[in-house]
This record gives sequence, structure tokens and C-alpha cells, in this order.
Amino acid sequence: MDVMKTAEYVVDYLNKIQKDNDTMKAYSLDLEKFVNTFGERDITDLTKDNLEEYLNSLSTRSGKKVSVATQNRHYATLSCFFNYLLRAGSINDNPMKKIERRRPLKDQGEANNKEIIRYLDKETVNVILSRSRSLREEFLFDLLYSSGLRISEALSLNVQDIRNGVIHVRQGKGNKARITYLSKSSEKLFKKFMEKRVPERVVVSKARTIEEAKKLQSEGALFTTNNGTRLGYHRANQLFKQASEDLKNPDGTALTIHQLRHTFCTERVGYIDIRVLQKLAGHSDIRTTLRYAKVADKVAKKQFAKFDEDRDGILADAEIEEDSISSY
Repeated sequence: MDVMKTAEYVVDYLNKIQKDNDTMKAYSLDLEKFVNTFGERDITDLTKDNLEEYLNSLSTRSGKKVSVATQNRHYATLSCFFNYLLRAGSINDNPMKKIERRRPLKDQGEANNKEIIRYLDKETVNVILSRSRSLREEFLFDLLYSSGLRISEALSLNVQDIRNGVIHVRQGKGNKARITYLSKSSEKLFKKFMEKRVPERVVVSKARTIEEAKKLQSEGALFTTNNGTRLGYHRANQLFKQASEDLKNPDGTALTIHQLRHTFCTERVGYIDIRVLQKLAGHSDIRTTLRYAKVADKVAKKQFAKFDEDRDGILADAEIEEDSISSY
């Protein structure tokens, strides 16, 4: 009986699991690296030491050790893979159970990504929006910032998913649908963007009738390339990098397109009910939403200062009212 190689088990695993698009992409990329190292090996020969050494040797393209978050993502991917093999009876034990997740080396300035939420101030957001090279980018960035969409959710939207200020997210994380809303600024941009969403030359080349032209302009992918195909993550991220060029976070790190969504959550956590924010952001676990409360000190301070400023006026009005009552 022929023994299946590790690479074959990986292919079988990816063909059988059902995950959302983002998760599948992450699994595929992680397991591609794994196959490059162990693809020709018998899966039952892989030990805890082999896998631990592999995880600790992961590096970036520049040769630097990957971040603790990236290494632990690989750890999670491999854990799921070996659990699948265990359930299928392909292995008798999951060697990943004997390996601990990597912990941040705080003396070297490392931190677990779950402990860090980087968000943008209003001025930085305005700079990014003002640097957008077209209405498409401006609307995309404003949508992420003011509606709290994940970049994958925004790029998966079709024109017909937005109606009367309501955004129907049909391909959310974990394939869960939800709704969120257009802000007033986004609604204005949306109307302007829709007027020029499909380049005239694309309409002329693809539409044979007036009906087809109208359908092309009012249906299909919301964000498209100049050729009319759906805009992809790589290009969207490239456009964000161009708009945020030379801008940095307070800790010196580069801005990321995901920070627009982080900013949506951080700005609102002190102002709207946490359960409502959880629903708008599409968090399956309330603890994910509560993480934003830890970085909302500015919101709390602002509210405290506002009350402090208003207090004297409130007390003064109360004294005047009391004097008026006593005069009767």
C-alpha cells in the first residue's frame, strides 16, 4: 500500500474544509510554506520537535523572524490541519498539542497583536481621503472608516447590496451576513461615485443595448478596475499605501488599510451601546468589541472634560431656577 505524502494530505484537507474566502487564503498560504518544507515526508513521521523547529524558523522575505502574531497564525493553521487528520484516522496523535504558542518577547519590544489596536486620528483620516486619486478610492476608504466594513467585505459588495443608506454585507467573516449603514458623507460620495463607477469606454465595449448599459451601470461589483473587473485586495492595499505614504503611527509603524475599520470601532465605543457596536462591526464574540474599550481613553477623557466644563453652567442654571421659585 502506497503511503500518502504530506503534500497530498494538505491538498485533500484544503479541498474538503469549508471556510470563508479570507480564511481559505490564509490557510493556503500557511500550508504552502509547510509543504515546501515537509511536502515529501510521510505525515506520520513528523514529530513535535520537527514542527516546533519549523515554527521557530519561519521568516519574512527579508530574512527577519516573523512576528509573534504571524507565527501563532501558522500554529493555529497547523493545529486545525492535524486535528483534521486525527479525526480522519490518518494519524494517531496530534503533535501540535505538545507545542505551546509563542509568547511575545516584551524585552525586545514584541507584543501580541491582540493587545494592540492601532487607530487613526481624524486629521490623518482626512489626509488619506484628500490624497485619494479618484472617487473610487475616496469612497472605498471613507466606507471602511465610517461604516466599519472589513476590506474583504467592501470589495465583495455589489451595487445592489446598497439601498437607501443600508449596506447588506452578504459575505462577512465566517460567511455571516449582516447590515450596516452609510454615513452622510459616504452617501454623498456613493451618489457621485455611481455616476462614474463604470468608465464610458467599458460600457461602449460591453453593452450592446441600452438595457445592457443600464444593467452594467447599476449591477455587479461595486468596486471595479479600469477594465471592469472586481477590484482585488492587493490593488486596494496598494492604493491605500500610496495615499498614506510618509504617514506613520505614533510608534513609528506604517499605516495599514485595516486601521480605517479599527478607527470606526474606537471612535464609537464610548458613544453607542457595546452590543450595537458588536452588531455593526460583525464581531461574533463581544470580547472582540470590548478590546476597543481599552483604547478609548480619549473618548472617556473628552466626555469627562465636557461634563466638567458644562457643570458650572448646569449649577448656575439650577441656582437661578431655585431663586426664581423662591421668589414666588
